[in-house]
Amino acid sequence: MRGACPKGWSVKNMRGKVFLSIRSGAGGTNATTVTLPIAWAADTVPEAVQLITELHQQVNDGFDLRDALERTTAPAAAIKPSSPSKWPILLEQFHADLKLTSGLKPTTWKDNYAPFLERAVELLGGASAPVNARELLAQVVSYWADKPRRREISVTAVRKFLDYCVEVQNLPAESWTVTARMAKEFKGKKAKRRTVATLTDLEIIRLIDSLPDDVRCARWKNALRLMALYGLRPEELSHLVSREHPNTAEPAIYCTYEKVCGATKTDPRWLMPLPLKDPTGEIVEWNLSGALAIGQLELPPLSDKYAVRTFLERQPFWLELKAKYDKTGEWLRPYSFRNAYSLRAHRLGHRNDVICLAMGHSLSTHESNYEWARDTSVLEHV
Repeated sequence: MRGACPKGWSVKNMRGKVFLSIRSGAGGTNATTVTLPIAWAADTVPEAVQLITELHQQVNDGFDLRDALERTTAPAAAIKPSSPSKWPILLEQFHADLKLTSGLKPTTWKDNYAPFLERAVELLGGASAPVNARELLAQVVSYWADKPRRREISVTAVRKFLDYCVEVQNLPAESWTVTARMAKEFKGKKAKRRTVATLTDLEIIRLIDSLPDDVRCARWKNALRLMALYGLRPEELSHLVSREHPNTAEPAIYCTYEKVCGATKTDPRWLMPLPLKDPTGEIVEWNLSGALAIGQLELPPLSDKYAVRTFLERQPFWLELKAKYDKTGEWLRPYSFRNAYSLRAHRLGHRNDVICLAMGHSLSTHESNYEWARDTSVLEHV
């Protein structure tokens, strides 16, 4: 038995049990010991050697000796409240693994993992910690019981985390595997798809005019005008450049943004301005391409993914519009500018392929997500 021990590991008889000692540091000054639940006898040597080998692997993976013994000899409990410190370590290792294997972006971690896994780790370190995947999921999803989409994301995050812990960190699969059936159960019914509101030209103009006349809001006015005139996604505001139009040689705006759609990306594109009409029916002239070309189109800080939404949610007229659309079951959000652009393009008679190219998405996406016509359009022909 002694000959089978790894370097720095030793065993001896302690009251009829196998007493294991690990020495490390200069001259072996640091020692960790534990009594194994195995009798000191000739017929238990194979069992003891196997256990010591497993403990050696666990310790190399970062667990201390006592926790390693607990994990190895009591797999049904795996990691108990007595060793809660291991879960934050596992979470850090999972985060690092995601960045390495899937190129995880900080915003994705912040939105789709951190809130749910931090809550899970907090629960696992509590006095009445969950002892298996089912108990953990039940407690995690309870925090988002009234938010179907968040609940769905939480289940996916916990499932990926536990899959990693089982596959890479040797947590017992019988306790910590989230089966497909279990995941479906806790995700529950999908949230009913919400209809995005479509702003009218007059509402957009009034919203912009309602902003104060100061330097800060002048920049936000530019941002909202760009979203309205070109049907932009909020994140595209940071990816606009001025280029000479290949046919007219006039300044035009080109969007360099590439939206990730699964395994594919959208292409950078030329933008097509579709001017709004004021209350008298006159075209509103916003020479945004000219201003951008001469460096006179200042925009607000947009490093925060939700900067546009946050700004709009603080504007009284936006909140007034939001209340109005809530009554009709419609969801007012920054993409409402984009929906308005789509409707304007169809009313002007542009071909579907041209509209899709200008908006930077596929025809199937356009047909299933953007407004083509309203009831009022039909009534105009009755």
